[in-house]
Amino acid sequence: MSPRHQKDHKDIHDSTTEFFLKVVQKEKEKNSRENSPTKENINTTKTKTIDTVGRFYNYINKTLDKILSSKMSIMVLSFIMAGVLFWSIAGSSGGKDNLANPTSGATLDNVPVQIEGLNKSLEISGVPEQVTVGLIGPSLDIYKTNFSKNYEIYLDVKGLSEGEHTINLKSRNFPDTLKVMIVPDLVKIKLSPKEERVYDLGYRFINEDKMDSEYSVSVEEMSLETVILHASQETLDRVAKVEACIDVTDKKESFEQNANIKAYDNSGKEVKVEISPKKVHVKCNVSSYSKSVPIQAHFIGDLSTGYQVSNYTLSQSEVTIYGVEDKIKDIAVVQVDVDVTNLKSNTTISNVSLKKENGINKFSTSAIDVTVEVEKVITKKFDKIPIQVLNNERKYKVSFAGESQYASVSVTGTEAKIASLTADNIQATIDIDKLKLGTNKADVKVAVDDEKLKIELLSSSKVTINIERN
Repeated sequence: MSPRHQKDHKDIHDSTTEFFLKVVQKEKEKNSRENSPTKENINTTKTKTIDTVGRFYNYINKTLDKILSSKMSIMVLSFIMAGVLFWSIAGSSGGKDNLANPTSGATLDNVPVQIEGLNKSLEISGVPEQVTVGLIGPSLDIYKTNFSKNYEIYLDVKGLSEGEHTINLKSRNFPDTLKVMIVPDLVKIKLSPKEERVYDLGYRFINEDKMDSEYSVSVEEMSLETVILHASQETLDRVAKVEACIDVTDKKESFEQNANIKAYDNSGKEVKVEISPKKVHVKCNVSSYSKSVPIQAHFIGDLSTGYQVSNYTLSQSEVTIYGVEDKIKDIAVVQVDVDVTNLKSNTTISNVSLKKENGINKFSTSAIDVTVEVEKVITKKFDKIPIQVLNNERKYKVSFAGESQYASVSVTGTEAKIASLTADNIQATIDIDKLKLGTNKADVKVAVDDEKLKIELLSSSKVTINIERN
């Protein structure tokens, strides 16, 4: 029962109770004044009458309670009351003649548009999914139309060939007494030939918010690896991925289901295409194992010339990963790819997705914010860096041909770091572990003791050496 009905019922009940209390009080006062046997009989009769009336009122109250506790009963009563109100207003405005005159107006919003007569080999575009319909005519006919919802708005493209067409929307099942206005009335459509294209089938989980957070889901098997899409070339070019939508509502143990297949564009918006087949059978495993691991930034792309990343901060440093224990127990870190292409200043990049390695079913947070600090850099050349010999365990005599015992490098970094850098911070090496006695070509490798500095070998990447026994 609605609060209003409860209040009305309570008011009626309270007023009835108050009425009977007053009556009983008056009877008691009369009894105190009149003690004759005849009047006692009269009082008894009155009391019985009052009891009978009270039982009748109680019956009425219980009946109202039953009616108002039923949604169907309320709907029926509302309809009857609306009809009575309508007829009362119509009667006060001229009676039957008023209902026959087009004196009222109304709008129907979000009316779906149906397409008829479309050739199966063609795709149609440019048709609005919903339109607004204006009605002018007798009030009763408008009311009946809005109540029955038996009307239709449709577009008949039967017989139309490939290309662009301008065509009127049509209506049906509206009373002849109503003037129907469709907004928009005229639409420009395009009919394009359909093509067939094969796509790899992926998957996504839906309704994850309706699953207990301690559980995660992994797909163990899908009955299909690819599906066929039918649509125009223009539409197919918009499709970035095709995925099975697996519903995980309230899942706590392994399950199987026939999942709907949908196509999506790069922004994640569904693309309306014909998909064959429309469903795929999937088998899924549910796990409750999880662990926390640190997050590490991995920079991709090239900064603007003359700049480098000096530091970065993450909106959170750790994330909880979920999955089957055997598959994720050895995962020690989760990476996030940060695109720094053409950055020239400190920037915060929002909603950067974490990389989901094999075995990870879900993250406690799927995306984070990364603040990248960028500094202008300079480059300095260093010559005469002596090349050191590594892995000379047999103490061979190693000699270099000409001036090849030295390397030249360039180091790029911030002005402050480059200013404090010396040749002692730079290493140039060759490894002779697998080289034989005699003349050899050895690869030169260079390094700098600050990982934020970028080093580049300017001299030859190979040097000629001679290895001899001492």
